[in-house]
Amino acid sequence: MRVLFRFACADLPDVSGVQEAEITEGATVEQAMTEFAKNRRMEDTLAKLPESMFLIGKKPAQLATVLREGDELMVMRILHGG
Repeated sequence: MRVLFRFACADLPDVSGVQEAEITEGATVEQAMTEFAKNRRMEDTLAKLPESMFLIGKKPAQLATVLREGDELMVMRILHGG
């Protein structure tokens, strides 16, 4: 199925913006991110998942949320500082 990935991650400039990807039907957010990263040889991105927030459309999503055809998955890194 096709899913739009929208990244808002200053520390991941290679994936900023919107990218469309074909992922396995019925994939969760975590599975979709794993497929996306592996297909682009960006496995180091996966280590940053726990520090990310996800939205499907405009609704909060968890790593276990199942995606559907045409969903737009927004990935936002949680920034820390002080």
